[in-house]
Amino acid sequence: MVQVPEEKVHESISEEPIQVQTTRFGTINVNKKRIIEFPEGILGFPKQKRFTILEHKPDSPFCWLQSLEDPALAFVLTSPFLVLPDYLKGLGGPYEEILEGVGKGETALFVLVTIPPGRVEDMTANLLGPIVIDIASRKGRQIVLANSPYSPRHPLTEMLGGW
Repeated sequence: MVQVPEEKVHESISEEPIQVQTTRFGTINVNKKRIIEFPEGILGFPKQKRFTILEHKPDSPFCWLQSLEDPALAFVLTSPFLVLPDYLKGLGGPYEEILEGVGKGETALFVLVTIPPGRVEDMTANLLGPIVIDIASRKGRQIVLANSPYSPRHPLTEMLGGW
């Protein structure tokens, strides 16, 4: 199951939800504490800066990263640790500072999932470009793990066997 980051944000943020129209989920209410800012956007979507994470369904290994600016834009996410339990092992160097917060519970880490139309058995995870979210500040970014052994199209066939 994917853990959606808990509410560890500044108290100054109003708890009054905003209404967002989406094509996949209809109208949703998003608590302002659940808005994640991506100052640089996401690769391929540099103008999309505001997102929220939505649960897929209880006990699912997936969740959704829904744009608050484009009703049709939503990404499927999962935890890289469900795909590879030792995902962070050996990733030091320039990524060490960014990724050290994961073990401390200060940072949430997700990977984007691609599901080809009509071929769920061929879904893949982008282990090369994880989504990193600082839980306290609600700032997110997508990083590219250059010179890593990971693929942007890691098959999820084995993971699907348990779901």
